Amino acid sequence: MDHECRLEGKIKEKEACPMRVVSLDDQPIEHFAYLNTISGGEVIEAQLPIYHGTVSELPDGVDALIVTSDLQGVVPAAERREEGTSGGATASNEETYNSVGTNAEVDSNPMRGALEDQLLGEVLPAYVRLLLEVEWPELDPECIGVLMCGDMYALRGKRGASGNPVPVWLAFRAAFGWVAGVHGNHDLTDEADAHRLHSVEGIHAMDGPAAMINAGRPTGGPAPSAAQPSQLRIAGLGGIIGRPDKPGRLPAEQYLQSVRKLLKQQPDCLLLHQSPGIAELGLMGEPLIRQAMEAGPETVVFSGHTHWDTSLVELSNGTQIVNADSKLFILTR
Repeated sequence: MDHECRLEGKIKEKEACPMRVVSLDDQPIEHFAYLNTISGGEVIEAQLPIYHGTVSELPDGVDALIVTSDLQGVVPAAERREEGTSGGATASNEETYNSVGTNAEVDSNPMRGALEDQLLGEVLPAYVRLLLEVEWPELDPECIGVLMCGDMYALRGKRGASGNPVPVWLAFRAAFGWVAGVHGNHDLTDEADAHRLHSVEGIHAMDGPAAMINAGRPTGGPAPSAAQPSQLRIAGLGGIIGRPDKPGRLPAEQYLQSVRKLLKQQPDCLLLHQSPGIAELGLMGEPLIRQAMEAGPETVVFSGHTHWDTSLVELSNGTQIVNADSKLFILTR
């Protein structure tokens, strides 16, 4: 079969699909400084790119979406106090974090040392909130949803470290109206962690083998219009294809069966940790996931795990793939 893919800028319109990515900028609007660990345990300075895009048909009460994946880095406390670490931002990472005032709400460890690293995803939400307040002051943070595609943990000096991502989920929830997401193969949560996530209003952790949830209008918001729903139908499948005796992995057939099952329910968007492989474009990932997507109804898929220089691809059946590995997208109407 001759598979046809369309890159950003060549997206065909589909009236039947309730949500589409209309545009996605090639160049970041901002960067956020952090430390990344590469092969051999070397720690280097890195910049997380923040992109803007537009989507169609967001429900009433959802002003914008933030999408991110694989925030596998740290921000040292000492660096957060310095100015000019944001790669062109108008404020330092630390100034931004303090200006929104979520630090006390998010930090669940009273014994955290003054110089201890924080996860990139713990510090980033407050910065993004301030960026939104500057660039799009008309947007209400409580009407902004966050979609997370997994691998939110990192450890200085150890590439591919696994651990607890809960502080990142709580930080995004403290800054925005609601959070929905899946775990990656490096996210490790115990029973207490899972209970904590499921007990926080506005957090939708899809940590089962496959899940479908509705997320959107904050509690107590105005009634939706008759013409437009108040929530997004979001499907999610975490982990990757691999040996089931290792954390965050499923056998290929079980994983693909879950993908097909979720696609049949025709969600507004599907969150995966693992990206499909698009060989003819040189985009790494799992080819079997791509086959399952092309055999199903079109949707918008957000994923990560493997990095793509190209962020947006459209498959032959109209399904759009947005790769969010080590990136953050702000998607407005």
